[in-house]
Amino acid sequence: MKKLFKVLSCAIALSAFTGGAMGAVVIKFAHNGNTIPEDPQNVAVTAFKKMVEERSKGEIQVQIYPAAQLGDARTITEGVQMGTIEMGDVENGPMGRFVTEAMVWDLPYIFRDIEHAHKVLDGPVGKTIAEKFLAKNIRHLAYNDGGFRYFTNSKRPINTLKDLEGLKIRVMESDVMLATMKAFGASALPMAFGELYSALQQGVVDGQENPLNLIFSQRFYEVQKYLSMSQHFYYPRQYLISEGFYKTLKPEQQKIIADAAKEACDIQRAELVKYEEQMKKVLADKGMVSNEVDKAPFIQVSQEKVYPMFYGKIFGTEAEGKKVIQQIVDTK
Repeated sequence: MKKLFKVLSCAIALSAFTGGAMGAVVIKFAHNGNTIPEDPQNVAVTAFKKMVEERSKGEIQVQIYPAAQLGDARTITEGVQMGTIEMGDVENGPMGRFVTEAMVWDLPYIFRDIEHAHKVLDGPVGKTIAEKFLAKNIRHLAYNDGGFRYFTNSKRPINTLKDLEGLKIRVMESDVMLATMKAFGASALPMAFGELYSALQQGVVDGQENPLNLIFSQRFYEVQKYLSMSQHFYYPRQYLISEGFYKTLKPEQQKIIADAAKEACDIQRAELVKYEEQMKKVLADKGMVSNEVDKAPFIQVSQEKVYPMFYGKIFGTEAEGKKVIQQIVDTK
């Protein structure tokens, strides 16, 4: 009897030590963003955890793994697909590898502004693309914002297309981004994000493009003087959950997670607007020189040279590609 009591005591102690209530559903929630608590991504993920745990009365526990602890965006998405990671908040970069149509969000100047982006993502086109993830054993719960992307470089302000000529710009490993930089007149170099700071420092590349919060968190201001407010790419993220895992949950648990995901993504969107304004001031204080960009020629090149290269690649046929992109552009 004493032996049995000891075993039970150890089991209870182990449960307390591992932080999970006995029998609780555990969600490993991964992202590859930074660990700054005030960053909108972290504010939203923390809110998601709180909502899910409170509304489920502790039946569901959320364990957050930030800063690529469980891998980069592609690795996290593959983990969600296989069910080794229950949930992820991932940027769009690798999404085209899972659902080809998701590459449409990578196209330059596809959105006029943040309100237009939200209307499209939350509307028929965004929902249709989101539903295609189910066939890959991934449930797409909601879109949030990584924000617009901006050019930085160490040579000169980028006001016009001509200013990009001859500059070596690092981009993500995306066919759309590579084609776009080439069309804009820059020399594009795909490179892993982790290698970027040293490449900028050593002059392997002259510049890069990212949202303001990443320019700050990665300390690019230390090796980049010029910040050009180009907004050439929009950077959606999404909350994904393993469909295999989702199916094991009770209907009321599924609803708690789906509702909290949508609310967390709305929180993230609202936080990003405020955070970007702060980042503009912070980066200026760090010595970065910012300038506005004449976007009209960039938009023209995007529509005339870049989009036609990808109509068929993304949507199967040129006619379908033209139709969907026109639908996005026409969204009011």
